[in-house]
Amino acid sequence: MPTQPDQCANYAINQQMCPCTNTTCPNHGICCECLRNHANYGAPTACMKGTLRPEATFALAGVVECQVNAQRNASWCVCTATACTRRGVCCNCVRHHWTADGTGRVACMRSLS
Repeated sequence: MPTQPDQCANYAINQQMCPCTNTTCPNHGICCECLRNHANYGAPTACMKGTLRPEATFALAGVVECQVNAQRNASWCVCTATACTRRGVCCNCVRHHWTADGTGRVACMRSLS
């Protein structure tokens, strides 16, 4: 069952720094659902490739270690770093990989980029 906004521990902070420009997307701010959607459609990267990260998002605090869907997410994660501590916790992965200039490998799509 897809994660809903009220089930996402980091939804508020994810909304502030979601790199997707489609703010009407039902997955906006729910990183695991966004990445799963893109992975299911064979996208080489998630929706943030080439998007500049707003400088104000580097100082955002209050991230909760979300483990609600970690096991489910790890089952479809395409990242090749199988020992990564962020595996299955997509919002942490997005925050970690999203570079300031938007040119780096982003989110959990490293094996496809």
